[in-house]
Amino acid sequence: MTRLLIFSCSALFIASLVAPPMGFPQKADSIIQDFKVQPLYRAAKLTWKVKEGVKGGASVQILRADSFEDAPYKEVEAVNLSPGKTSYEYVDKSMGSEAKYFYKLQVKETGETTAPLPTRPFFSPPAT
Repeated sequence: MTRLLIFSCSALFIASLVAPPMGFPQKADSIIQDFKVQPLYRAAKLTWKVKEGVKGGASVQILRADSFEDAPYKEVEAVNLSPGKTSYEYVDKSMGSEAKYFYKLQVKETGETTAPLPTRPFFSPPAT
C-alpha cells in the first residue's frame, strides 16, 4: 500500500511539471499581422494588416537595419493607424547602396515588434 501511494504522488508531481497549469495567461493576439516585404527597383514595398478593432491613435514605426539582422535599426517612417482600416502599405525609396536590408514593425504604444524580414532591392532598371 505504501509503494502505491509513493508512486501516485511521484506521478502527480511529474505530471504537474509536464503539463502547464490551467488558466495560465496567454499572450494576447498581435496587433500586426501578415507583415511582408517585397523588393522593388531601388525601393522596398512593405505591407501588413492589423487585427480588427484597433482604435485610432496608435502608430506603427517602420524600422530598418542595413546589411545585418542584428545591426542597429533606425526609424524610416511612422504610420498612424486609422479606425476601421486593416490593410497598410509603405514604399521605402530611401535606399542607398546595393545592400541587403532588414525591416521590422513596432507598435509605438505597446512596444510590440515583428520579426525582421530581409530584402535586397533591384538596382538595375526593369527590362523593357
